[in-house]
Amino acid sequence: MKKALLSCLMCAALVGFVALPVVQAVDAPADGVIKAPEGFAATQGEVKFSHKGHAKVDCKVCHHKGEATQKCASAGCHDSTDPKDKTSDKSFYRAFHDMKSENSCMGCHKKEAKGPTKCPECHPKKGGA
Repeated sequence: MKKALLSCLMCAALVGFVALPVVQAVDAPADGVIKAPEGFAATQGEVKFSHKGHAKVDCKVCHHKGEATQKCASAGCHDSTDPKDKTSDKSFYRAFHDMKSENSCMGCHKKEAKGPTKCPECHPKKGGA
């Protein structure tokens, strides 16, 4: 009897541990702007981004190494601001533009065959609208 009760409690705890993160959905902000980190000499304008427009995408696709509130340029992630670094895992540029990675904007848009894949489709001219 005690073994059965202990087994049931263990199963309930395991189910609760696994299911709880699914129940706690994060309300993502509707709109935002992706800005280059300090020290990164951006050659294109800032990118307007809609979380609601990407609601069907699992948060872990983009925020693949941390919390959903963690930014791409956070320390230890894509924090290389060297304008020549477009290929390393730490590259801020590559995080958004790697056509071979489903974790980058461009790679996902290419794979899904929808969404912008050309510079002016995401980046307005600097100083313009």
